[in-house]
Amino acid sequence: MSTKVLGGDERLFKKDYKAFFKEWMILFLFIALFIICSIALPKFRTTNNIMNIFRQASFISIIALGEFFVILIGHMDMSITSIIGMTSIFFAGMVVNAGIPMFWAIVIVFALSIFVGIVNGVLTIYGNMPSFIGTLTVMNIIKGIYFIYSRGLPISGLPDAFNFFGAGYVGFVPFPVILLLIVAIILYVFTQHTELGRSFYAVGGNRVASKLSGINTNFIGILAFVICAVLSCIGALGLTSKTLSGNVSIGENLLFDVMTIVVLGGTSLTGGRGKVFGVIIGALFLQVISNVMVLLSINSYWQWVVKGLILIVVVLIDANSKHD
Repeated sequence: MSTKVLGGDERLFKKDYKAFFKEWMILFLFIALFIICSIALPKFRTTNNIMNIFRQASFISIIALGEFFVILIGHMDMSITSIIGMTSIFFAGMVVNAGIPMFWAIVIVFALSIFVGIVNGVLTIYGNMPSFIGTLTVMNIIKGIYFIYSRGLPISGLPDAFNFFGAGYVGFVPFPVILLLIVAIILYVFTQHTELGRSFYAVGGNRVASKLSGINTNFIGILAFVICAVLSCIGALGLTSKTLSGNVSIGENLLFDVMTIVVLGGTSLTGGRGKVFGVIIGALFLQVISNVMVLLSINSYWQWVVKGLILIVVVLIDANSKHD
């Protein structure tokens, strides 16, 4: 009898071990990739290069964490590129052209981003529009507005002090990395240790059951889009501070990378499953690949091919894991 019990425990251990490995597969892959690159490329393992990888991954990680919340509830926000462009060009326009103090310009672009998030949420949750279509429509409307405002031209001349936000250092650590850690810790505590944060998983896992259990699913849905917009705004300000100029095209090529990062980090496209730190590891994994290709002087267009193949693989894994 004791043998049978031991056998059952053994099977349970193997099952738990397999589930743990599957859940954190991206972490093990990242560690393996990092070790291989460090051994094969002496330039890769330098302190400057490693810090550069973390710095480059910081703001796109923050933006991806916003998309994470929307995908977690089973939706998708296509408007993040326009929120980034809107934030960048309107912030620069207010500070440089209108002479508005940076603090108030930041408050205004945050308010605009929150408004866009609410609009996305209302169209999707109350209007019952597919999130892909609703947010894509909002994306084009916003894009048209800020192109009319700027005529498609960048606005330069932001104060030099603003450059610290995107390119400054605290000791030898880039400030964007510190900011990412702060955001990640806050979001981790929020999602894992608060009732409101756990509600996103419940709604994404089963919206009907969540509603019956007393969760305000409509509020959670709109809040997810608002969080996405706010974090996109933070990322946009960081990207803008690097060049000290507002640019309408600053976020044009980020949507694909953001989606790849979120799914690569273990977030299910159907909702209900994902981790904050998984998203960050996904961003670092993708940034290491880009960094290595640059060090090897590989044509940048090949990055599109590689990222596309990675997305195909992780989506196939996610889709087929539901049948296990």
